[in-house]
Amino acid sequence: MRGARHLLWAALAATATACAHAPAAARPAKAAVVWPEPPEPARARLVGVVPDPDAPPPRRPWWAIAAEWITGGKVGTPREALQRPFGIAVGPDGATYVADPDSAGVYRVRSDGTLDAIRCRAAEWGAPMAVALADGALWVADAGLAAVARIREADCTLLGVGAFERPTGVAVGADRVFVADPPRHQIVVLAKDGRVVARWGAEGSGDGQFAFPTSLAFAGSGELVVTDALNFRVARLDTEGRWVSAFGAPGETGAGFARPKGIAVDEGGLVYVSDAQRDLVLVFARGGELQYAIGAPGDEPGRFALPSGLAVAAGRLYVADSQNGRIQVFELVGGRP
Repeated sequence: MRGARHLLWAALAATATACAHAPAAARPAKAAVVWPEPPEPARARLVGVVPDPDAPPPRRPWWAIAAEWITGGKVGTPREALQRPFGIAVGPDGATYVADPDSAGVYRVRSDGTLDAIRCRAAEWGAPMAVALADGALWVADAGLAAVARIREADCTLLGVGAFERPTGVAVGADRVFVADPPRHQIVVLAKDGRVVARWGAEGSGDGQFAFPTSLAFAGSGELVVTDALNFRVARLDTEGRWVSAFGAPGETGAGFARPKGIAVDEGGLVYVSDAQRDLVLVFARGGELQYAIGAPGDEPGRFALPSGLAVAAGRLYVADSQNGRIQVFELVGGRP
């Protein structure tokens, strides 16, 4: 016993000495990541990556360090991490919420990348795909449960059970909940108590028709914008389901859509659409004129691999960079260099 204690204190002393004498590594200043790339005027500047790839590892308790020194093994479990962040929402307090279908989890993400799991007492998560914040509640479209969950404090209620095949997008209005159901090529409208009020659309490429609508968001005008994925366009509807307009065409360059996923609208009416095949976010004026693009394929900061959900809040764009397992945050600088 005395021998074990002696080894433990020796390990602690060695650890403390090493920490005391370890020089602080100076990090070279990094060039700002902006899009479009120079010499074009910057419109979006990278201001955050969660989890931060440059953050030091979390401090570990002394007993774990000492035990590993003695045993030569690894003590403790790794922190939970995002696997495939897909849907994203940002609260008025800046808190970020993420739906991650691969981990079958919904999380509140802290700035250091650690996750607070959000449970639903009504059911275990299946494949949560989208999140929205409204009415003091978190709303989750879960494709595995084929339902929308409303979480308010400790209460979790499943809405629309039996009304969907595989819901992937949700937007919440004053008295209705709008849900994208891609396999049925519809937008399903629920009352706040979960009753089906309307079904908009049918399979096709004409006005009022959809081909796998994946996500939706409110525009400042109160209209809904929808990524009509296999029609390679963005559709705009009023809140009664009347067709307003659409823009977009298939393509791998310029304003073309190859695999449109997430959508968001800022206060000025600009429409942001993630393209999971082109690995970028396209930014359009209200009428569909391409303004600029954010990103490029890759895993470096500011680049994407299968980007999906988007959110705009307080002059910042949040991107669920799915295949890279992270969230990237861009300040929208409005053309300032």
